[in-house]
Amino acid sequence: MTNPDARKVLITGAGGMLGTDLVTVLNPHFEVGGLEKRPVVHLCVPYDICDLTQPRKTRDAILSHRPHVVIHTAALTDVDYCEDHHDEAEELNVGATKNVVDVCNELDIPVIFFSTDYVFDGSKKEPYTETDVPCPINFYGQTKLDAERYILAHAQRAIIFRITWLYGVWGRSFPKAILRQAAELKTLSVVNDQVGRPTYTWDVAQSLLTVLRDKRECVEARSREIFNLGNEGTVHWADFARFILKSENLNGIKVKDIPTSQLKRPAPRPLNSVLSLDKAREVLGLQLRPWDEAVKEFLPRWKEVKEVEEQKAKAQAAEKENIA
Repeated sequence: MTNPDARKVLITGAGGMLGTDLVTVLNPHFEVGGLEKRPVVHLCVPYDICDLTQPRKTRDAILSHRPHVVIHTAALTDVDYCEDHHDEAEELNVGATKNVVDVCNELDIPVIFFSTDYVFDGSKKEPYTETDVPCPINFYGQTKLDAERYILAHAQRAIIFRITWLYGVWGRSFPKAILRQAAELKTLSVVNDQVGRPTYTWDVAQSLLTVLRDKRECVEARSREIFNLGNEGTVHWADFARFILKSENLNGIKVKDIPTSQLKRPAPRPLNSVLSLDKAREVLGLQLRPWDEAVKEFLPRWKEVKEVEEQKAKAQAAEKENIA
């Protein structure tokens, strides 16, 4: 199938939660390629195995694709793991970003980078804007802020999207964790003092399609911009969990509200993760649907993909048994 747009888009972390949906959404419209740290069976586009923490390997991989834009989603996103593994988090979230940006500068092409609400400490009462001063309270947030700062200081053409409470069909996410626990427990303890915008990877991918297709001048501008991006509406984690359970008709499962202080997680979390979406709406024309509508679409899509993956796994296991 020939892509109607000749532009080439290269996605790092192409097999991840966000990367996979970006590949799926963008592939019919652009020539899409990917970079991944390890083999991924579900990708539908050509991709290369590349360790982005290695400058030479990163340069060779990106140069071999000669893209018109790089979307950099690859990152170490396990917040608690980052808190206990500073060197690895620094290498994957900051070092890799520097390497990608340097090659994009060499090719004079834009880089689109995904950051996080965790660059803020959560103490503000109103939604955070793009001009608020960051102050991360965990190491993951610090690495993403350091990556942002490198981009703002050195990239020739760049857009930074800060997103919050991301979930999707691929990879680990809050809705999956809630449904997994609901299969084992009758009461789930969930924090009720952290507020944010649950954001669906599919909707983020659709937004990127809009930007790449309809706001090309913003992408290719010789500038560096930050935009907040997320689904409309806000909720705290406990009510988010209740909505998921209700949507799946799991009315017998109870949610117990607890404060964040009871969790005793390695990495502290900001209590306010709500980002203002005004700039993205006004400049890029992006307005994602309400978070609850997105969750209702996510749940059946995830179950469908899960069923297909389980069938594949059973078939592969049977094939190995027959060979043995």
